[in-house]
Amino acid sequence: MKGSSATSPAVTPTQLLRDKLSAFRFDKQSTPSLRRSPRNHLLVNTGLEETESELPTASTPARRKRAASDSAPATDSNFKRVKRESRTKLEKPSRGIAPPEKYAHLDPLNDYLGQEPDMLDVLFCGINPGQLSARVGHHFAHPTNHFWACLYGGGLTDRLLSASEDYTLPDRYKYGMTNLVERPSAQAAELANNEFTAGVPALLQKIVHKRPRLVCFVGKGIWDSFIKAAAPPAVASEEPSSNEDQSAELSTAGIAQGHSNDSFAMKAKTSKKHGSRTKSPKGKSKAPKEPFVYDLQPYKVVHSDPTAKVRETLFFVVVSTSGLVAGYQRPEKIKQFALLKQRLEELKDGRLDTSRMTVIPIPERILAV
Repeated sequence: MKGSSATSPAVTPTQLLRDKLSAFRFDKQSTPSLRRSPRNHLLVNTGLEETESELPTASTPARRKRAASDSAPATDSNFKRVKRESRTKLEKPSRGIAPPEKYAHLDPLNDYLGQEPDMLDVLFCGINPGQLSARVGHHFAHPTNHFWACLYGGGLTDRLLSASEDYTLPDRYKYGMTNLVERPSAQAAELANNEFTAGVPALLQKIVHKRPRLVCFVGKGIWDSFIKAAAPPAVASEEPSSNEDQSAELSTAGIAQGHSNDSFAMKAKTSKKHGSRTKSPKGKSKAPKEPFVYDLQPYKVVHSDPTAKVRETLFFVVVSTSGLVAGYQRPEKIKQFALLKQRLEELKDGRLDTSRMTVIPIPERILAV
């Protein structure tokens, strides 16, 4: 037998691959120094730790911008410039009053006032048709509008209605729908002030002909426009104080009849609490402005038609149901609609004394139509 010689171990494919890859291995001594990128980079876990002094010192764009501003001298001109730039970024550009031709392709919405007079318990009056509402042909159709949810949440309907069912309100629930301004727009701010005033006679005519028990203004702005144009000149010129006095008297009359009238009582207390006048910087006495209360207002329309079943129409105001109204969330709006239902029930039961309310005169030209 031949002598056995030491045999070399067999080379595996894995070892061959490692030998080939070793040619590309990084060698710090033989490889020239590389310039590190100033950009932020992710650290790969290689078993080595980089100290804070070895990290790149270049700052990010945000840091560079802040460093440059910090190094600038803090002068009044620089402060005013920065303040002006920040204000410009936050402020949204105003749409301005839209010309009639801008939304001429959109049709006004139909009024739903019922077939006969004395039929409606509540006539809801909006500002004007929104762009989406005019496009689909239904009131309060924008998905962010809370009107239909407030009707249901306030107990005025037995289920949540959709905007496409607005035409069913008179026959099913004795509610009507109209707007103070007919022409549509994307925002109410695109309407001129004279358009609100011009819509008052048409609304008064609807009230005289249909004789609803209540007119509910969906928004304080349209109520202000309505009462300024419709109330007697002497009353309109003294609107704040007259409104408070009438509310206090109405509260006293309501409490005397023994029914719950928390909102009216609050108005009376507010008027007494702030009854003293304060002095302005110039030394002249000035009555403090009272907060507006969303409830029945101390005005009414008296119907002279001898055949009328509804002898008076009262006025109620709720906050705008638009989703853009940030000061009032939907639960607060629902409470106002629930109060509307309560006032309607009190009116039907004869528990509201309206004898001290200011009567809104109806022009002869409206009665003659």
